[in-house]
Amino acid sequence: MNRIQKAFLAAIVALAPMFTVASGTAGAYEAGDCTWTQATLPLPAGHSQAYVSTAANGGWFAGSSSFGGTIRWHDGVAEDLGRAFGRKTEPTDINSTGTVVGMTYANSREADAVVYRNGRFTALPIPPGHRTARALAVNDAGDVVGTALGLGDTFDLTIWPAASPGTVLTINPDPSVYGYVSPVEIDEQGRILIRASASETDFFVRYPDGTMTKLALGTEYVTAFRNGRIAGETYENEQFVTTEWDLTGTVVRRLDTWAAEPAVDSGTRTTGTYRTADNGYALGVWESGVLTHTLVTSGDSGGFGRPVITDDGVIASIGPTLMTFHHSCPA
Repeated sequence: MNRIQKAFLAAIVALAPMFTVASGTAGAYEAGDCTWTQATLPLPAGHSQAYVSTAANGGWFAGSSSFGGTIRWHDGVAEDLGRAFGRKTEPTDINSTGTVVGMTYANSREADAVVYRNGRFTALPIPPGHRTARALAVNDAGDVVGTALGLGDTFDLTIWPAASPGTVLTINPDPSVYGYVSPVEIDEQGRILIRASASETDFFVRYPDGTMTKLALGTEYVTAFRNGRIAGETYENEQFVTTEWDLTGTVVRRLDTWAAEPAVDSGTRTTGTYRTADNGYALGVWESGVLTHTLVTSGDSGGFGRPVITDDGVIASIGPTLMTFHHSCPA
């Protein structure tokens, strides 16, 4: 699923030799001889560049092309979805039915929040009193969340519920305090982790019944939310630590190695990038907080971007190659 605040990086398959793929594990922590196998997503005909921005269960990926359009992959097959309404289109998330959400741009500015389903793009309604909207995440039920730009240049959390097509809701825990309210993610239970910013950044969980709970996480660096798992980075004892919380804001675990911008699945698996002993960079996998696999390394900080992860054992790197990694265990 979606990861928020992604950098727009061109993915050039020819750069693959820059990387070292590490097929072994960092420790024998998983049962049997489970491995991660690298694969490369193909480009649609006529395309020379693309980047992956999101992934979902069932072999789904979505990303952008150098032409400003949307590319969707399913089971390794690439499909060019084109540009919504002829405009540059940035996909931000995909779900396990292949529904893609994102935003269009007009005159270099965000224009419409869009969804691709049933073979076509549709513009999502802009809430009253707002100028533009962007769709940032979608769950398997089809609930879409994003932000809408208000007339006073404030941003509100925006929800397009699947159960009420054509309906749009805006949420701000306290408009007198927070000028920028956005989703970190929506999970499959319909809960939304909200980032609300003013002079400081606060986090809330909004439940499907509309109630909200404020969390005391002690950081503003939170990047992941799934199945009640919240993950981010804290600064403790003069160093950054990757931390996971539950829905009450209680610390569940800390990773044994700092992983920047972690992503989590619905179980106990975490992925992220970390620094190696030789000051390089690596894409790692953790089980219950313990580093178990190093998937790829690079001496360049721009060698690969932050990863996304699915519940059925797939990790994709948002970076300069269309790398994916698939988890498997012997029968």
